[in-house]
Amino acid sequence: MNCAGYTDKSACNECLSLKVDKNLQNRIAIVKPPKSKLKHIPKHYFENDPLKKYLKYVDLNIVWSLIKDNNSDTASDVWVTLANKGINGAFKEKPVFTGLCEIMTQVASKKEKNKGKQNLKYSEEFKNFLIVLGTFSPHALNLFRQNLEGLTIQNIRRLRSNSEDILTDPTLCFENVARFKRFLDSIGYDGPIAAMSDNTKLKPRLRYSSQMGCIIGSTFSVNETSIKTYNDIPLVINKIKENNSIAKYVRVYILQVPLPKFPPVIIALLPNNGSDKTESIVNIHKLLLDFAQELGLHIISIGSDGAQVEFNAQTQIQQIKTSDRLRFNYTPYNIDFSCPIFPNIGPIVRIQDPKHAKKTGHNAAMSGARALTFGHSTIGFNHFTKLLSHLQSPMYKSDVYKLDRQDDGAAYRTFCPKNLACCLDSNNKIKSEFKGTFIYLFIIGELVDSYLNRNISPLERIRMAMTSYFFLRIWRFHINTLARKYPEFISVSQNFIASQTFAIMTSLAESIVLLVKAHRDYYSQYPLIPWIHGSEACEHFFGAARQINADFDFAELLEMVPKIGHYTKALNSKELSFNKEKSVRDGK
Repeated sequence: MNCAGYTDKSACNECLSLKVDKNLQNRIAIVKPPKSKLKHIPKHYFENDPLKKYLKYVDLNIVWSLIKDNNSDTASDVWVTLANKGINGAFKEKPVFTGLCEIMTQVASKKEKNKGKQNLKYSEEFKNFLIVLGTFSPHALNLFRQNLEGLTIQNIRRLRSNSEDILTDPTLCFENVARFKRFLDSIGYDGPIAAMSDNTKLKPRLRYSSQMGCIIGSTFSVNETSIKTYNDIPLVINKIKENNSIAKYVRVYILQVPLPKFPPVIIALLPNNGSDKTESIVNIHKLLLDFAQELGLHIISIGSDGAQVEFNAQTQIQQIKTSDRLRFNYTPYNIDFSCPIFPNIGPIVRIQDPKHAKKTGHNAAMSGARALTFGHSTIGFNHFTKLLSHLQSPMYKSDVYKLDRQDDGAAYRTFCPKNLACCLDSNNKIKSEFKGTFIYLFIIGELVDSYLNRNISPLERIRMAMTSYFFLRIWRFHINTLARKYPEFISVSQNFIASQTFAIMTSLAESIVLLVKAHRDYYSQYPLIPWIHGSEACEHFFGAARQINADFDFAELLEMVPKIGHYTKALNSKELSFNKEKSVRDGK
């Protein structure tokens, strides 16, 4: 048919001929199927319908909605606009909202058919959102469900109870490590594993665990606090109190595949009184290595936050005599880095958490207890106050005044390139008063960046770390030389970083070299991701626990393990946005 498009009559001849077109009459005569039968119609009839393509245009979409509903009001315009935005892909990056819309549609369809809400199909992103919401506040989840739709808290708890993250035995036992090994076997992974541990405070409280059949929350073993009859309860509690054995701290042990999107796995929660000895931590490390050796688990690193006893324990593990060692040796520069190679495990490297090392370096310069000296220049609190007043300074007042020494953000801003730029004049030369400041920030920043930078090669990481390593050694030699020459004016204890800080910084350089060498010699088919090694996963675990319950006891932490596991997996999916809002302290 070729319509003339213009005529003096009511219609052109071509259009008038449609009145007697038998094909058109037959099509019009077909009865539209009822809604209950639409599901039996092949989908290609709908997919190939030109109307679907035309409705992508806003104007035609509005016309179509008006044709469908002559009583259209402002409320219906919202749905037309929403549908149009959805068709044009406005919500492609909002999978949680898309999942909500899918559930609302399913519920509406079931309601029309007078059916219940059973067997709803939740998208993974929307399910993760509900899990995180329920983790933070069951009341918020209930409010959400009352006004929209979603999983009940009972369903979420059922998911947690079936989760592999649940710890039936919080001690470092073979079954907990074997569970992690079974997970690796299920995905066919036989590469390196990062182990790490950390300690945090607990609310001192004793609780009875029906699952374990004992009183938990003390430093005693399960056998010592086992309850067989009701009369045993006061006896055990009195025994714990008499020995002052109510736990005030808890140590977590975590194993993690050092690759993106792999969640950390809790293998032990060990209550303690906060005064762990080096020997006790070494024994726990050795027990973990025994299990790993039996299971063929290739632990490549043991990470900690640099606490004295933990560092000493790592050092003792590093010094274990084995038949073979991974070694990097260069006699002219007095370099001899090595670590043990355990049978059926491989080389094991001690690693201090780089973010903690950055905070340690920041606090060393800010404390004022030492006048860190670099030739004719120094670095101290007054230098940071001057940098703070610079117009281009990225630091906040809270990074200098009333400093929170555990603030990762403050340490990051202190060592960032913009802060270094503030030490330069208009000719890009270091200002005389900031020479020591620039050197210190650059050296410590390079060392930490050799782990945290995600855009450099392994060789560049070694160069950065060894630059800092050599400088720290030369700096110490310089201060020692001056101390011998002018003992009344200068000393290592007053003009150099603390010995523990020096040990942490130099061990970081040693560890990155050995880590690169271990990957090259033993795990060349796996990428090296050094920023996953350390103890950051432990920090995230404790941080998530305190978001749920700011002051938890041991029993509460044990109950939160599956919650935190779900929470971590949900955030690792990268489909769920959870960015912390700025606090008052974040302002300048």
